[in-house]
Amino acid sequence: MSRVHINIPVQDLERSIHFYSKLFSTEPSKTKADYANFRLEEPALHLALVKNPAYTGKDPAFDYGQHFGIELFDEETLKNWKERVKAAGILPHLEEEQVTCCYAVADKFWMQDPDGNEWEFWVRTDDEGATLFNSTSEGTCCAPVQPKEEAAGFLPLSPLPVPVAVSYVEF
Repeated sequence: MSRVHINIPVQDLERSIHFYSKLFSTEPSKTKADYANFRLEEPALHLALVKNPAYTGKDPAFDYGQHFGIELFDEETLKNWKERVKAAGILPHLEEEQVTCCYAVADKFWMQDPDGNEWEFWVRTDDEGATLFNSTSEGTCCAPVQPKEEAAGFLPLSPLPVPVAVSYVEF
């Protein structure tokens, strides 16, 4: 077995733990004063949250549709995820049906964490020959519209430019 590892800086660790505990329906696997992680089996994910009080959220200068996603494989699973997060008190800020984007047609919903990171949950329902950008966002494929401020009871933090080191691995 393997799992993807994602490391996310967070301004308020407790607030982020609260959000991700509800999103993934489990408590963190490890918690320290400045760190928490979730080692999940389904989805196979190791999510690390690292406290950085100076972090001010996702930098809009680098926002070109960057987000995290969980691909689900049937409509029932998508429906169950959506119902579970709503029952936990965190609300999707966008729900889309039969949206064409990134060479596929999909049903999806979007969540936003307290630092403004987007999470897309989707089921691909068909392939598409072109990436048509006909989701409710304008001009960027696989990017939600601006979040509703009441989504999940969390207000996005004011984004200010923050240097971020990003490394890419090509396969």
